[in-house]
Amino acid sequence: MGLRVVLFSRVPRWYSFRGEQLATRLAAAGHEVAGVVVERVPTIASFREWIFKLGLVLVVKKSLAKGLRLLGLKKSAPIKAADPAVTGPAVSPPVFLVDSHNSPASVEIVRKLRPDVIVLRGCGIIKKPILEIPTKGTINPHYALLPAFRGMDVTEWAALLGAPVAVSVHYVDEGVDTGAVLTERRIPVELGDTLGGLRDKSAAAAVDLLVEVVRLLEAGTTRPVSHQKGEGRQYFVMHPRLRQLANERLRRAR
Repeated sequence: MGLRVVLFSRVPRWYSFRGEQLATRLAAAGHEVAGVVVERVPTIASFREWIFKLGLVLVVKKSLAKGLRLLGLKKSAPIKAADPAVTGPAVSPPVFLVDSHNSPASVEIVRKLRPDVIVLRGCGIIKKPILEIPTKGTINPHYALLPAFRGMDVTEWAALLGAPVAVSVHYVDEGVDTGAVLTERRIPVELGDTLGGLRDKSAAAAVDLLVEVVRLLEAGTTRPVSHQKGEGRQYFVMHPRLRQLANERLRRAR
């Protein structure tokens, strides 16, 4: 039967989720993407964040490719589900705009959507009134190993400190990346990689892992690994100079 999934995201109100990779993969795997709840953010702030994390060249390249697909001038590759034999067409989930994911309006929307699981895709802290709604929990892709690297800019901090670059999918609780870990995957660092390139690789891996975890949630076969309160370290926004040092470390590691 599949699960009812609601996605949470923070993007400008004009951003299109038509053909969004995760939603399309989930639908192809037999789940129902009931909607995307979007916390509106200013366009300029979004582009600044994307450029800061990915770099200007990669942002322009990805924006052009997305624009061409939406205009029908570039065909999307077939989307494969968890079962390689299954493919599905691009989907256009309904989008609900809110001022805050934790607002009463957002809580009301999510309750009406009746999700089995909420999947976070770039959000702030989600509070208890939302977390209590999905029957199978809320999950989040975190771009580092947990609990070692909690918090923000963790791909960059891992690269700077010479630690493995990775993606973890974990249950969301009211703490900062403190929920039990459901799965993880290390991201290989290769010749020519930059911080932006590693984040792009991590985003692709996150889609794979989220689809797999939703399948396990449906089957009831997850094996969450909890960690002790205070274990690991919480990181914060990285200074541009440290980002430069992290990129230099990547170059020296080739």
